Amino acid sequence: GMVVRNVGNIQDNIAPGGVFVASESITLSNIKGNITRNVASSSQLSFSSPAAVAYSQQWMVVENVAGEVTDNIAAGGSIFRSGEDFVMRDVAGDISRNTAGGEEQFECCSSGSVLRADGGLVVERVDGEFASNVGEWAGLAYGQEYVTMRDIGGGIRENEATGTLVWGGEGVLLRGIGGPIRANQVGEGLSSTYGMFYAWGEGGVVVENVDGAIEENYAMSDLPNGAVFYGALGGVVLRNIGGSLRSNWAPFGLMYSFEGDFVIEDVRGSIRDNHATEHASSVAYGGGSGVVNRIAGPIRDNANVGTGGVLFARGDLVVQNIDGGIYRNVGGLFFADPEDALIGSEASLTLRNVSGSIVHNTGGAILYADDFAVVSSIAGEISDNLAEHSIVSASIGGVYVVDIAGGIARNRANENGGIVYTFDADHGIVVDRIDGGIVDNWVGGSSGGIVFAGANNEGGAAQVSNVNGDLSRNVAPEGIVYGTIGVRVVNVGEVAYNTLTSDGPGGVFYGAYEAVVRNTSAMHHNDMHGSTCFVYGAEAVDVSEVRGGFYANVRGQQDEDAYGFFYASGGSVALRSVHGPLADNVAGSWGGVAYAEESVLIADIGGDIRDNSALAATLAYALEGNVLITRVHGGIVRNTALGTSLAYADGGYVHLEYIYGDIADNKCGSEYEYAGLLYAEGDVMVREVFGNIRGNVGVVASLAYSSGSVVVNNVYGGIYDNFASEGGAALLYGGEDVVLSNVHGSVHDNWASGAGGGLVYAVDAGAIFNIRGDMYDNGCNTEEDDCVGGLLYGGATATLQRVNGSIWGHHAASGAVVYGDVSAVVADVAGDIRDNTAYVGGGVLYSDNYGRIQRVGGSVLRNRAERFGGGVALCRGDCALENVAGHVSYNVGGLLEIEPALQDGGGVIRSIAASVEINNVGGSIAFNRARSGGVAYGDEAVAIRNVAGDIRENYASYAGGVGYARSAGAVIEFVKGDLSHNVAYHGGVLYADDYVRIQYISGSVTDNEAGTDQLSGVAYGGVSALLDGVAGDISRNRAGFGGVLYGDLYTEIHDVGGDISDNFAMHVGGVLLSLDSSAMIHDVEGWIEGNFAGSIGGVVYADEDGQIENVRGSIAGNAAGQLDNFNYASEVSVDRFEDFAYGSGGVIYASDDAFVRNVGGDITENHAGLGGVVFAENEAVVSEVLGNVCHNFATIDGGVMFVEDDVGIVEGVKGYICSNTALTGRGGVIYASSAIIREAGIGICSNEAFLDGGVLFAHDGSAIIHSDSTKITLNQARQGLGGVAFVSAGPNNDTSHQGSIDVGTGYVSGNRDSEDTDPRSLKADQQQITLDFDGADLPEDVEVEVTFDGADAVANEFITPAPVVNVTAFAQGIPLDFVIAVERDGLPAYYYPHDVDVEILPFGSYRFNNITLPEGDYRLAFLVVEGCGNGGVIASSNYTEEFSVSGCEDPHPIVCPSEIIHASSDAFTCGAYVVVDDIQASPDCDNVEFTNDYNSVTVGFNERGDGSASDVYPVGATDVLLTVSAGSASYDCPVRVIVEDEREFTSMTCPFPVQADTDAGVCTAQVTVPLPTAIDNCPVRFENNINAVEDASDVYPVGTTRVTFEGINDGPGSECSTTVVVTDREAPVITCPADFATTCEERDVFFQVSAEDNCVAVAVSPVLHDVSPLGGVLDGGVNRLTYEAEDAAGNTAQCSFVTTVESTYYRDADGDGYGDPDQPRVGPRCTVPEGYVLDNTDCNDWNDDVWKLWFLDYDGDGFGNPAFPVCSDSNGTIPDSFPLEAVPGAPVNASAPGSERPVPQLIAADEVEQDLFDCDDNNPYVHPVAPEVCDGIDNNCDGQVDEEDNCPVSPPLVPTPMDIPVPRPVPIPNPVPNPVPNPIPVYAPYVAEQSGEQSSLIFSINDASALSCSFLLLFVALLVHIQ
Repeated sequence: GMVVRNVGNIQDNIAPGGVFVASESITLSNIKGNITRNVASSSQLSFSSPAAVAYSQQWMVVENVAGEVTDNIAAGGSIFRSGEDFVMRDVAGDISRNTAGGEEQFECCSSGSVLRADGGLVVERVDGEFASNVGEWAGLAYGQEYVTMRDIGGGIRENEATGTLVWGGEGVLLRGIGGPIRANQVGEGLSSTYGMFYAWGEGGVVVENVDGAIEENYAMSDLPNGAVFYGALGGVVLRNIGGSLRSNWAPFGLMYSFEGDFVIEDVRGSIRDNHATEHASSVAYGGGSGVVNRIAGPIRDNANVGTGGVLFARGDLVVQNIDGGIYRNVGGLFFADPEDALIGSEASLTLRNVSGSIVHNTGGAILYADDFAVVSSIAGEISDNLAEHSIVSASIGGVYVVDIAGGIARNRANENGGIVYTFDADHGIVVDRIDGGIVDNWVGGSSGGIVFAGANNEGGAAQVSNVNGDLSRNVAPEGIVYGTIGVRVVNVGEVAYNTLTSDGPGGVFYGAYEAVVRNTSAMHHNDMHGSTCFVYGAEAVDVSEVRGGFYANVRGQQDEDAYGFFYASGGSVALRSVHGPLADNVAGSWGGVAYAEESVLIADIGGDIRDNSALAATLAYALEGNVLITRVHGGIVRNTALGTSLAYADGGYVHLEYIYGDIADNKCGSEYEYAGLLYAEGDVMVREVFGNIRGNVGVVASLAYSSGSVVVNNVYGGIYDNFASEGGAALLYGGEDVVLSNVHGSVHDNWASGAGGGLVYAVDAGAIFNIRGDMYDNGCNTEEDDCVGGLLYGGATATLQRVNGSIWGHHAASGAVVYGDVSAVVADVAGDIRDNTAYVGGGVLYSDNYGRIQRVGGSVLRNRAERFGGGVALCRGDCALENVAGHVSYNVGGLLEIEPALQDGGGVIRSIAASVEINNVGGSIAFNRARSGGVAYGDEAVAIRNVAGDIRENYASYAGGVGYARSAGAVIEFVKGDLSHNVAYHGGVLYADDYVRIQYISGSVTDNEAGTDQLSGVAYGGVSALLDGVAGDISRNRAGFGGVLYGDLYTEIHDVGGDISDNFAMHVGGVLLSLDSSAMIHDVEGWIEGNFAGSIGGVVYADEDGQIENVRGSIAGNAAGQLDNFNYASEVSVDRFEDFAYGSGGVIYASDDAFVRNVGGDITENHAGLGGVVFAENEAVVSEVLGNVCHNFATIDGGVMFVEDDVGIVEGVKGYICSNTALTGRGGVIYASSAIIREAGIGICSNEAFLDGGVLFAHDGSAIIHSDSTKITLNQARQGLGGVAFVSAGPNNDTSHQGSIDVGTGYVSGNRDSEDTDPRSLKADQQQITLDFDGADLPEDVEVEVTFDGADAVANEFITPAPVVNVTAFAQGIPLDFVIAVERDGLPAYYYPHDVDVEILPFGSYRFNNITLPEGDYRLAFLVVEGCGNGGVIASSNYTEEFSVSGCEDPHPIVCPSEIIHASSDAFTCGAYVVVDDIQASPDCDNVEFTNDYNSVTVGFNERGDGSASDVYPVGATDVLLTVSAGSASYDCPVRVIVEDEREFTSMTCPFPVQADTDAGVCTAQVTVPLPTAIDNCPVRFENNINAVEDASDVYPVGTTRVTFEGINDGPGSECSTTVVVTDREAPVITCPADFATTCEERDVFFQVSAEDNCVAVAVSPVLHDVSPLGGVLDGGVNRLTYEAEDAAGNTAQCSFVTTVESTYYRDADGDGYGDPDQPRVGPRCTVPEGYVLDNTDCNDWNDDVWKLWFLDYDGDGFGNPAFPVCSDSNGTIPDSFPLEAVPGAPVNASAPGSERPVPQLIAADEVEQDLFDCDDNNPYVHPVAPEVCDGIDNNCDGQVDEEDNCPVSPPLVPTPMDIPVPRPVPIPNPVPNPVPNPIPVYAPYVAEQSGEQSSLIFSINDASALSCSFLLLFVALLVHIQ
């Protein structure tokens, strides 16, 4: 061995083998100088590696070198070389500019090092640097085992080597390098190198505590290996680097470990501009784990021009605490494995606490891990990075990107990757707390996404949350956020302008199992191209709290296999709380917005749902579940689709509710059969729509189609302009029930172009209720016969009820308004039902069974059914129209000429197979038209009842101008107006196959008409016909057969208050026709006149009996068959009619018997061919005629009566039988088998037959006249025999027939026939004639002179009309005592006393038998009448006599009538006509007068009639006073008339249910309740159960209140009910606290959210969080807490406030639990960042032994000096290193032993109160709480000196002339050795008045709180001196 020590320089030595060579060891120590310029050359040695300074074959030590080791040269070897270990230490200078090797060919591990050891190499404590050395392999240092270089005072710089720079076989340690490692270069021109610092073994390369940078090092070779720091098997560690790691260049980058870890830690600069050229990393590559920690600068501009990246570890990689960002790094643009990532790990990757951005990096992937990848706490952006595959990604683990302050933006992944990406990660991706948005990122290729978890579909969830920015403008193939398990996106900004480019499955948010998106801003302008959707979750999609709407998104292509924006292929979709519109979205798919295998919920949309389009189901599609769309705070408008345009539930229901705007202008195309706005296999419900439903277009239904039921309820606007392009229904279609209710506006202009219903179509039951406006112009395509129900179709029942307006303008093929297969009802319509049109049947209503229209507040007008009729209603079952307040007019049914003819009709109502009814019409039924049944058509019965107006001008082109009953009866009854001007081909009013009944007509039955060849001008009954109770006339009715009634069997008219006149039958029965039975007219108050039948029966035709009886007026001017050669053949004519070419029976034609009885007037001027009045085949009777039977005319036989086979009788005629004529035949009055006149009255005169029998012709029986006092005169048989009677032997030549005339006291005179002028003219063939009467003939020489009113009359002239009064006849001496004409008091006397036989004579004269004339002046004229009747020939005498009669003076005795008279009210009248008899007076007093105080009518004795007080009395009790008087006497009788109303109400209808909202601020509403409507004969008043008065308007509580009205009059009452529904729609008032902030440690807070309501207490609940309204534990971060108050009515109100819960944490680098106050960081959402603590009191965060801040207190006054902080431990120990000498005023060596001053104490910083620091730490009496004294210094450290209160303002006053010394401030030594306060100056102000005066002195002391003893002595001295 060799030892060299204590020498000077070792320099300038030259030797072939160097200076020192030893075969064993060498020690060089205590070298006082340099080791320099020594040279060795291997060419002169036997061994190959010389050493310029020293060579030992064993160990070597070089130590304590005072100088440098420089400029040594070893031509082929090393400078120092040891065969074993080598130690160099304590070198004071540099090791530099040494050259080793250079001549030998390069070989690995050979010579060429400055320092070489074949064992271990240690270099330590070198004060200088390693610089500018040149070597070959391991050019600077080589250790066969290891190399340790530590405590190097300088750097390692500018060294060069052809191989490595430092080689350690087992490891390399560089520690405590005082300068940079820079500008070193290796491998230049070599074919192979391992880099600059290389360790093969497991010790690796460790570099730590480098005071400078590691920079500009260059390691390069032609082969792809080598790094600046290369640890092959061990790791590489760079720690505590004082500068940057920058501008290093190597094939494998800065650091490389094949199998070991790498660590880069505590770098006080950046890592930048490092380069690698091969498949490695430009900064670090580790075969194990990697750590990059606490980098003071950015990691930037590092590049790999090969395929690697910047950092890579095969194990876990942690990169954290990077102060300057990661940017502009470049890796290879190819990605095949983790090594291709810019920062990658084959295990886990953690990147956190980066204070800058990760931007502008390029690589195959930017951040990648095979297992987990965590990126957190990035203070800037992750942006503008370019990757071939992904930006942040992992393979089998999860990816966590959290706390990114600047967003993730403008990153690009070129091919099938993503921005944040996992392959088969079971743990998925979390992206959380991103402050700057995820925007403008781009992913190319056909797969991948922005945040993409589970590329191989083996599981993975993706979460993006708390993004304080937008998720926008990203482009990716399959998804923006994609997870093969699920996706969760929470608390992000706008999701906008994202684009998906792939045609495959994917979505903006795609979760293979579930997707949750919550609390985002607007989602808009996203383009899904051909991808599946916007949000996808197979099992569930939950999207909520979208703060700005979802709009303008595009799902590109039209594809039935693609699905909507929100898609759950196996579960449900929920889209909730979207605080903006759902608008302008375009989806070429099913389920445009939401598609779910199960259910879809769309709720709380803050704006419109508008302008969306899709292939089908623009808003929602549920394949097997339900769709619920609720609380849309806007409209649903302008959405379009080729299929269902809004929502489709293929297996469940669709509910659409709480829509706070219009549902408008939505459209669907014709691609799919059931397309509409809503479709469901289950039920559809639409309710609470606070706007209109308008302008929607669908295929089958514009709003809703359901295989189940459809309910639409509470639409607070109108429903209009909706359209279904292919039928179904314009609005709603239901496979079961459909209900539309509570529509607050009008329903109009809805249309279905195809078959189906117009507005609503229900396969089962359909109903429309509570429409507050009008319903008009709805309908369907009338060219389709299946267009049914223009407003409503119900396959079972259809109900339209409670319409507050009118119903008009609807169109359909059948049922223009309502169509129901089982039943159809229209009820409670406040306005008109008008102008509706059905082109087949049912202008308003159609039912295949039962139908009813009832309670119509207006009129039913102009409705039309053009083919099968039912202008208003068409039913196959019973059909009814009732309770119509207005008119039923201008309706049309069945006018088209179709066959069979009777299959159509019913201008108003028709039943095809049952009955119809019209009841309670408040107006008229008028101007209705139909083919049959101009008003009503029933296959069975027809009934029209209770019509307040007319039934007029209705028309049927075939049968029944008003009603047609095809197989049953028809009824019209209780009509208050006229039944007039109705027209039909058959039956102008009614036509029925069974009976017809018209009764209780308050007006007239007039001008009704049937066809001139057809049946019944008024009514035809196939069985019977009845017209009963007509208060007016029956007149001007026309028909072919039966001008008024036609009945196949019984036909009857009775109770007619007016005339039966001017009725016309073209053929048979001018008024009545009974084809197979009897016909009757009875109880007629007026005349039967002017009626005509063109063939037979001018008034009545009866196949059996014909009757007219009880006619108060005359029967006059009726005719039958007056048209020559008239053809009366028709469909109802029979052969027997053809026998009467000139007609038969001017009044009655009866095939059996005929009767005319009880006629109060004349039977006159009736005409026929046979029987001018009556034609009967059997018996005929005319009897009880109070007037005349005169001027009747038969063209052939029987001027009055023709009886074919039996007797004809005229009897009880009170007047004349006169001037009747058989023009061409026999029997001027009667032609019969037997002819009889009995009780003929005054005379039988002037009758004429052209042939036999001027009065009677008996063709096969007897002729008898038997009448007492009857004059038979001037009758003649013009060309036949028997001027009065002719009795024929008949066809059997029966001689037993007799003729008999017996006139009692009358006479037979002046009768003529063609052979005999004998006035007793009776002729017979062979039979015995008996003539028996008492009268005598008038002498033949009597001449007659007659004057009328003073004018002469011409004898034998017909006078028409006959005069009534002032007739004076003169006789020429011939006594004529059997006729008396009477005048009283100059006037004709018309008396009808009960006890006088009065015979009415022509001309108004009377004959009185056995009477007492009342008082008066009389003139009597004695007349004899030779002629008869109106216009007869009159003979008179010239005799007159005048006389007077005086009446009685007293009517007594009298008899009063009954005091109480009871009666029942008449129909339609609130009263009754009551007969009140007058007082009975003496029968001998005929001059009495009767009067009363009720109507003041006065009548005489013979004028009383029913009684003077007989009149119409009102319901109730009426007191009447009757009076009778005569002469001067009068008597009274009281009578009480009581009329009782016993009739039930015709109808009483309550108003529609009244709906009202609560008044502002209260829980009630002032509600106006309309009165009911009632139809009754009496006025009705009402009383209700609410306030017991008529008007129920009042204050009503919330809820439903039933209001019951009682209809009250004097008769039976009625009752009905309605409801008042008061709804609380007033939202509560909710109050939230103001925004506030707190810390994470104090987040359990109290606050109060309160709410008030107008009704009751409300419940306040949190919305989307669980914090109680009274406070609780708050979530960390900035959160908006929203609370909702809901009252009992469901009204809600919300308020919100923002809570900021944050704590600031501080970096604890040394791990002592105390944080650095200069390194703050807000913990995101109360999560403590790793390496941070809440405490911020660490004053040295690099040393865990010291942490607490103190302040020096030199003067010991307890107050510290802020200028001298001290960082120490918790005990306040002053560190040795603290420079006490630097403290002002301190000794030079203040801390040394024996110094003048003690070591000061320390004041803890946390004990300093209110910044109270010492301002003079050398004076213990100066500090913040010291008293301020007047001493010229700032005693209390307040910045002021000697404040005003402590010093005098002016000099003191002293007494004169005495000289009183004034004290001055006493100087105090500084410093005062004891703690005595500064003195307080004291002054003694005093002025002496006189010398020697005793005075007292008062001292004023401003502050005596701390007087010292010396001051007290001074005061005493002063006092003594003054005294």
